[in-house]
Amino acid sequence: MIARPLVVALLAAPAVCQSNAVPGMDAQVYEVTDIAYYGRQGAAYPNGEAGFMVGHSHCNSGTVNIPWASTSGGLMIDTYPKIAFLLARESGGRMVQISDRGHSKHSPTPFNFSSGPCAPCTSTGGPFFFVGCSDTYGSGTNAGQYALGPNEEIDPWLGSWNPVGSYFDRGDPSVGGAAAMDGVRSLTSSMVSAFGPVKNRIVVRESELLAGASYYAEVHLVIKGEPVANRANNLRTRPVSITGTGGSWSVGTIGPSAFGSVLTRWSGATTDIGGNGNDDGRFEVGVKVTGPVGGMWHYEFAVHNIDNNRGGASLRIPVDAAATVQNPGFRDIDADPLDDWTYSRTATEIAFTASATNPLDWNTIYNCWFDCSVAPSFGFVDIDEARVGPGMLSVQVASQVPSGIPAATVQTVGTSCGECASTIYEEFGAGGFDLGGRSMTLTLSGGTYTAQETPAAFVPPTGPSLGLTDDSQATVVLPFSLPYPGGSTNQLVVCSNGFISPVNGNGTAFTPSASAFLAGLPRWAAAWHDFLPNASGNVLVDSSPSQVLVTWSNVPHFGNSLTSTFQYQFLPNGTVRMLWTSMTVAGNGYVVGWSPGAVVQDPGSRDLSATLSVPFTLCSGSFSGIGLGVSDRPILGTMIEWQITGIPAGSGFAALMRSVTQAAPPIDLTAAGMPGCFAHVLAPIATLYGSPGSSVQQAEMIPNNASLIGFVLVGQAISYSPPLTPLGLVASNAIVLTLGL
Repeated sequence: MIARPLVVALLAAPAVCQSNAVPGMDAQVYEVTDIAYYGRQGAAYPNGEAGFMVGHSHCNSGTVNIPWASTSGGLMIDTYPKIAFLLARESGGRMVQISDRGHSKHSPTPFNFSSGPCAPCTSTGGPFFFVGCSDTYGSGTNAGQYALGPNEEIDPWLGSWNPVGSYFDRGDPSVGGAAAMDGVRSLTSSMVSAFGPVKNRIVVRESELLAGASYYAEVHLVIKGEPVANRANNLRTRPVSITGTGGSWSVGTIGPSAFGSVLTRWSGATTDIGGNGNDDGRFEVGVKVTGPVGGMWHYEFAVHNIDNNRGGASLRIPVDAAATVQNPGFRDIDADPLDDWTYSRTATEIAFTASATNPLDWNTIYNCWFDCSVAPSFGFVDIDEARVGPGMLSVQVASQVPSGIPAATVQTVGTSCGECASTIYEEFGAGGFDLGGRSMTLTLSGGTYTAQETPAAFVPPTGPSLGLTDDSQATVVLPFSLPYPGGSTNQLVVCSNGFISPVNGNGTAFTPSASAFLAGLPRWAAAWHDFLPNASGNVLVDSSPSQVLVTWSNVPHFGNSLTSTFQYQFLPNGTVRMLWTSMTVAGNGYVVGWSPGAVVQDPGSRDLSATLSVPFTLCSGSFSGIGLGVSDRPILGTMIEWQITGIPAGSGFAALMRSVTQAAPPIDLTAAGMPGCFAHVLAPIATLYGSPGSSVQQAEMIPNNASLIGFVLVGQAISYSPPLTPLGLVASNAIVLTLGL
């Protein structure tokens, strides 16, 4: 155990690049847009299989253009992204993969759109995905079976794929002979037309679709030559709903998306990642420990092969020699018990070992569990590589383990208080818009908006048309300078798809996305939606020194003849009104609200129809509480650093409070004028910082004294930041340090 941190350090040190790394190459998945059901096959429910697919948006957030070409001289080549998918389920305290290993989308053609969080797009034409550009593949695009190839053909570490002898080269059914090995595509549209609705898509056994479970979709973007240091934004997950009675399944997205493996969504679990240096990819290990019940702790492990090409052949977990271990179990993604991993126990180790035919390959999650009489402490698990290749024979990942060795630990307790949002929005799914006949007024005061429904009258438009057509924009010059949170403008950039920006650069995207709304540039959105105005006069502007009106008058929804009417009213004092008159629900979803752009803290979708009657004041900048953390575990004989972050600008002071006694239960500070705040330290010693910046650091030496093993030190931070609470003080979460080895 003593040598393991050194081993991990040696593994991590060269991991800044792999053999084909291109400096500056960095693509990201910034949204999981939707999910769709495509049908079922096989025996009657629940013994059949269902087919699904998800959509996503990605962009080039790097500093170099990404080469993108799929053919050269009639031969297939692999210089383009591949996109993998999976579905997972959380139920019974366990996060499991319910889809098969799957197929990846081979994307043959780059599209360089100007929307998205990476904008502005720098496209100059040619076979590249250019810096700042974006693209959106809805579920319908990703579900196209003509472009779905098996994941086992892809090297996820290098991002490479050999076209010769591949699935696309062979065809389905295989053409056989030399044509199946010449690098010329043999899979044809006529072959694909004979496929059923499930084949090659996200395939799920219907027996895995349990009522009441939580489901998540994951999208993984694989870019050839992208350095591993830039891959944290290549995986994105989103909660989805899957309901039905077996004959069919209803699906939808139900929450915001986030970067990272689906294991990071596992409630109550901790996760960490380890890799095989610069020679091969990474595994993420999640662990959830509960109990004790009857003197036994229950350990749940989930291992996600993110991009390790050699695959995993075992999971080895250190265990106290005196521990009692019971009820081991294992789960993979097939229904064959003959290839399950086997459990074994030695004096110092628990092992789950793969059969020869069932390694843990990339885009796959396996689970194992057991009960143990020893409480968890910090340690490392080992994952042995399944195949020969470059790099070490195993990968180590930090985790919670029943080693019985006292370990220094860091525990976060409670949450910060004093919440304030800089944005207000509501995201509606298709068919869910409910603001018809309502209005919202954004009143500017002190550089911030207050949102409320106040009396506002729709003004029939008489002005000229902006000449907008599908996915277009026009600039309106204002007769006054319009102030807004963060600036002022003499122009409005009006997008045909229902949103208006004070600056250019938000593009003309027709797919509304809360994440893009927050991450982009400032904009107002009365109804960001896929509209289809015509140049003869659907979107009109009326301009005078007293107000500027922009009206969508009976504008059709894309794909049908239904229309909607709504209006913006801009006043010289910065007041902005949005009025929805005759709204028909059709087409795709909607995003409604205001975003100052570059929003880091997402306050979540707000039910505007239910809350507009009460004034809601925004902040000039996002604030969701100050945070307290530490740089490392409190290991005897080492130096750690307390880190206070998120201190609001203009705060009078901040303080770090440390104590050897934790307030359990915490003390509610509402009566003291700090609603939602709790004290977690008793009789603390305070270190004050006058006129602090946004963050403060404080060094702390941990004595090298064995008698301090198990000693507890509790810290919490405060700042004087009116008006976030009536008293002006806000409190952070607490950190509980247990000193150890």
